[in-house]
Amino acid sequence: MIQIKKATMDLIEESEEGRASLLHHVKSLGSSLRNAVFVIIAGGALGYIYSGEVLSWLTRPYSSVMGVNETLNIFSPFEKIWVHLKLALWAGTFVVLPGIYLSVYSFFKPALHKFERKSLNWFACLFYLVSSLGIYLGHKFVIPLLLEALVNFKGDDEKAFISLAAYVSMSIGVLLATAFLLELPVVMFELSFLGWVNSKHWSEGRRVAIVVNAAVSAFLSPPDVISMLVLMVPIQLLYECGILCSRMAEWRRHAIQKNKN
Repeated sequence: MIQIKKATMDLIEESEEGRASLLHHVKSLGSSLRNAVFVIIAGGALGYIYSGEVLSWLTRPYSSVMGVNETLNIFSPFEKIWVHLKLALWAGTFVVLPGIYLSVYSFFKPALHKFERKSLNWFACLFYLVSSLGIYLGHKFVIPLLLEALVNFKGDDEKAFISLAAYVSMSIGVLLATAFLLELPVVMFELSFLGWVNSKHWSEGRRVAIVVNAAVSAFLSPPDVISMLVLMVPIQLLYECGILCSRMAEWRRHAIQKNKN
């Protein structure tokens, strides 16, 4: 009888400990998400203050391709307001991206090993720098080339009347695409370094990557084979570079484990 009571008490204590642990994790998750939301709101407010400067910077490729006298058109009463709000959200979120990372990282930090924490911090810094580089390259080269291809498609008989909202949406999409594609080797390196994916898996997925690459290139490029290949080749090169980075990450991981042993 005493043993049964003792076993029952042990079960109750384990249940209470599990419940307390669960409540602690829920509170920690709620705190991390709340901090992330506050950071995004602060970034959005900052982005709204400088949304005019961001819009001026974003429309420079349009002026260089179409001419200084050509202006973007507004076709609805609230179009300009929504454009500034959209720019405020995207630009502000990108500026405060390190703060969002720290908010999310604080929740997962207790479950990570020391080398994983260090690796993720380096990855976050590199991710932000490469994203900035991708946005710069997209603004400097990709958007002007895309505008020239679209405007000169099938001759120049038609007069282009491009809306402000359509141009901003297209530009944001291009910048996100270039930043994401440039991040491919970095992400592949980090996943391999953490041991979640290895270089063999990336190599075996090469055929799938080629098919996905072709579909993405066909969607993003003007409707001709040459433009598709011009976009497809560098994307595939980035994937192949990612495989090499994955092998380097595995070598580095094994070296660290060997030194520990």
